[in-house]
Amino acid sequence: MPGKRLTARFVETVTVDAIAGRAAFPDAAVDGLELRVSASGKKTWALRYVRKSDNARRRVTLGRFPDVSLEKARLSAAKLRIEIAEGEDPAGGVAARKVALTFAELTDEWIERHAIPNKSPRAVNDNRSMFKRDILPVIGAMKAVEVTKRDVIKILDTVATRSDLRASVKPSERRLTTRPNRVYELIRAICRWAVGRDILQYDPTWGMKAPVKRNRPRDRALSPAEIAAFWAALDRTPVARRHVPAGLARTAKLLTEVDVPMTRATALAMKLALITGQRIGEVTGIAESELATDAAMPVWVIPRGRTKNSEPNRVPLSPIALRVITEARALAAGSPWLFPGPTDEAMQAHSATRAMERSRKAIGIEHFRVHDLRRTAATGMAEQGISPHTIGLVLNHITVRRGTVTSGVYIHYAYDKEKREALEVWGRRLEEIIGTPGATAGSQTDTVPKRARG
Repeated sequence: MPGKRLTARFVETVTVDAIAGRAAFPDAAVDGLELRVSASGKKTWALRYVRKSDNARRRVTLGRFPDVSLEKARLSAAKLRIEIAEGEDPAGGVAARKVALTFAELTDEWIERHAIPNKSPRAVNDNRSMFKRDILPVIGAMKAVEVTKRDVIKILDTVATRSDLRASVKPSERRLTTRPNRVYELIRAICRWAVGRDILQYDPTWGMKAPVKRNRPRDRALSPAEIAAFWAALDRTPVARRHVPAGLARTAKLLTEVDVPMTRATALAMKLALITGQRIGEVTGIAESELATDAAMPVWVIPRGRTKNSEPNRVPLSPIALRVITEARALAAGSPWLFPGPTDEAMQAHSATRAMERSRKAIGIEHFRVHDLRRTAATGMAEQGISPHTIGLVLNHITVRRGTVTSGVYIHYAYDKEKREALEVWGRRLEEIIGTPGATAGSQTDTVPKRARG
């Protein structure tokens, strides 16, 4: 149909009958611009053009009338004609956007293709937590290709001003310190991965820096007096779970200032973390199948799927560790987990962290976190003359295991002998500190029957 110069009046009043079904009215003012009218009265602007690369005939929709007036349609069409002359394909861009991944879909693909094959389950779960709480509520529904640096900054600003919600801290008094940097690093990792796979054309985090200046690493380790006080406090934890008497609210406070508000199982997990120097998440997740306590050389084998660096770790068990494990087994009552949680799964690592926050006043040790137990064990071994290399092996540090080609490729020795000596020396030192050589203070090992090993 030859074009004619459309008018606002024509655009507003033109109709087509049901027999015609749909009609297109070209505008002579801008080459390729047309008004498409359906029998129902729907009016849509479109631009027809020939793609420069292969002379294919294309059409791109510019919007509906009256949302887009005749004047606006002509202006949009004229701009697109300039782009088309330079080789652009507007219709292709629209089609690409329709099938483009949202950021939430991009994160799902990143987890499936990158995180799960290359990270430990614990690290993947931590990533999922940051997605759910910090990232996806802001940009999850956006097309990944449309996420800008400003959007990322908005996320980081929100995280940086969020209060620490742990039980003993007033929200207005303490801010999260490392979380903004971790969220930034996670978004950057996803964007760089997507650029490498040609999902994104550019990385919106390019040129950005971590939002929080790195704080000096923590150097808190318990002194011998603090270890003794900490151990004594853990021995005050109740063996059986407290029950609120009938008639009182479930949240009723029945504890005195000297009561320690955590379960005995949680207390034993903290003891074992101090004895072995392992991460609290690795301790709380112990399965009976990981323990070989009846062997000539008792050992706890942490599988690669449960370690931070995805490297399996053999942890020799000292006499004091075996006594704590025996008491924990009695409380577990046949569970496949040494420290079972309330839902027939292993206790979560954050359970110990929350218990520490609830118990801080009763324990009486300031500026102390659960992870400091690991540092305390390492410091204690060093004070007993254990070499840094052996301590690193006990802690399962990747820099010790694979720091060089020789250690990473050629040496396949497990160092069990050296690690056992280190942990036994540290165990004897702990017994001296807590004042009960040869037995765990407050333990019930003399009255606990021996049970089948899982």
